[in-house]
Amino acid sequence: MRRKKQRRFQAVNETLPRVLRRLGMEDKVLVYRAVSDWKLLVGESIARHTVAIGVEGKTILVAVDSPAWMTQLTFLKDQLLEKICRHIGSQQLTDIRFFLKRNADTA
Repeated sequence: MRRKKQRRFQAVNETLPRVLRRLGMEDKVLVYRAVSDWKLLVGESIARHTVAIGVEGKTILVAVDSPAWMTQLTFLKDQLLEKICRHIGSQQLTDIRFFLKRNADTA
């Protein structure tokens, strides 16, 4: 009599990285962590004036609420990018593009 092969269930956090690697999506997931963790990465004061909205190629796109903050962030760009790359453990992102956020009132 043959014994049935027993399957051991694995936790998603054990399986998902392997599946993403096989599908060639591991780097994309790492890059999008920069968007989801934006507030944590830049701190409360910057996060109050910005929203990371996505990634285009190797550039993270960030909406800013005022020209003054946009200027300030331009000076901090290299530091922010370095911090982001360290956080995601990858050099996949090479730039940050800041743009003025449109208010619903002016749209």
